[in-house]
Amino acid sequence: MACQILERNDEEKRILLAGVRCGGEDVADQLAHELKRISPELVVEVTHIILDKSNPAENSVHIGVDLAPWTQGVVVVVDDVAHTGKTLLHALRPFLDTYFLRLQVAVLVDRAHKTHPIHPDYVGLSLATTLQEHIEVVQSEGSFSVWLL
Repeated sequence: MACQILERNDEEKRILLAGVRCGGEDVADQLAHELKRISPELVVEVTHIILDKSNPAENSVHIGVDLAPWTQGVVVVVDDVAHTGKTLLHALRPFLDTYFLRLQVAVLVDRAHKTHPIHPDYVGLSLATTLQEHIEVVQSEGSFSVWLL
């Protein structure tokens, strides 16, 4: 995924990775590490998005960085698993009042059960699952394991 992000943004000097808290932050951190490793001159900043995943429409969404310096930059919203697209849809709320050169979405696992109009630009693994199955992502020593339960 890091290589794909770099390829699509090859002329950029800075990229902001905004990880959705509880899963997306770890993926964003690992992506930042890989981006810095393969392109040391690239400035990669990581921040977090805090929202209530169980009821995102009724609660505010917070981001841990001032977006003003990024108005002509690239922002990638990152989460671990995309199921229906609801969490990602609400995670994008803080970014809707600001113009960015590019606003992209990356997920480690895409379950493809979309009920909301969110389709990630970058996908680590796409899984066909039933609605009753659960995906668990475990990070250990800089790598991720994905379990279908």
